[in-house]
Amino acid sequence: MRPSRRVFLQVLGALPATAWLSAGCSSSAPRYLTDTERRVLAACADSIYPPDDTGPGAAELGAVDFIDALLTAFEHEPPRIHAAGPFSDRNPFVAADGSPSSRFPPDQFLEYLPLSRVQRAGWQLRLYGSRGTPGGGPNDAVLGPVIGLRDLVRDGIREAIAAFPMPLDQVNDAGLVAIFDYLPADAQAEIQLMVLQSVFSLPEYGGNRASGGWQLIHFDGDSMPLGYTYLDPATGEIQDRPDAPVIGPETRPDPDPMDEDTLGLFQIATAVLGGKAFG
Repeated sequence: MRPSRRVFLQVLGALPATAWLSAGCSSSAPRYLTDTERRVLAACADSIYPPDDTGPGAAELGAVDFIDALLTAFEHEPPRIHAAGPFSDRNPFVAADGSPSSRFPPDQFLEYLPLSRVQRAGWQLRLYGSRGTPGGGPNDAVLGPVIGLRDLVRDGIREAIAAFPMPLDQVNDAGLVAIFDYLPADAQAEIQLMVLQSVFSLPEYGGNRASGGWQLIHFDGDSMPLGYTYLDPATGEIQDRPDAPVIGPETRPDPDPMDEDTLGLFQIATAVLGGKAFG
C-alpha cells in the first residue's frame, strides 16, 4: 500500500530541497504526444501524485508539459536540457543597505546551456534510444539496444490503452487514473520519476506551475540574488534576513508538523537502517 500524499510530503520535507531540482525542459517546446496520450499521461500523473486537501495534483502542476518538453528537447538549439541561470526573476537585487531593491534580473533560467559532445550523445541516447542515435548505444552488443524515453512513454501508453477495460471515451478523467496500473513496469518507473521531478523542479522546466510544488513542501525556491543573509552596513556583520533566518534559530512555528503516520514511517526506516530511537 502506498503512503498517503500527506505522509509523502512530510517525509520529502525532511530531505534536501536541492535533490528535487532535476534537469528538465521548458514547457514552450513543441509537442511530441497526441492529445489522447497527454490525457492518459495526465491521469497517470495524478495517480502518482494525486490532488488532495493540501493542494493540486501533478497534472495541474504541469507534469504533462514537463514530460512533453523533455521529449522534444532536441527540437531546439541548444537543446533544452540544462537551464542556464544564475538567476530567475523571482527575487530582486540587493540594495546598498542590504534590503531588497526594486530591481529584478531577467529570468535567465529561460536560457539553456550548450551541451558538450558527451552530454549531447548521452541525452540523445536517453531520449531517442539506440535506433535514434548515430552509431547506436556503446553497449548494445552486450546489453542489447537502449529503448529511448520517447518510445518507452508512447509505447507504454498505447499498451495501457489497449489493456484498459473500457474505451477512453467512456471513462471520465477521475476514472482514468486507474490506467497507470496498466502501464508496463519499465514505463511506470520512468513516468513516476519524471512526474515527481516535474512537481518539484524549477518552474521554467514546465512543471511546478506557479511554484505550486514548492509551496506544498514549504520551500521558498531559488533565493538569489537576494539571498538569505546581508551585510549590515552599520556593523559590518553578516545578518539574517528576518523573514528567513539561516544563521540564528528559526522562531516561526513548523508549517506542517509530523503526524503519527509520518513519525511511524521514520521509526520503521530508523530500525531497518540499524539506528536507535530515543525517547
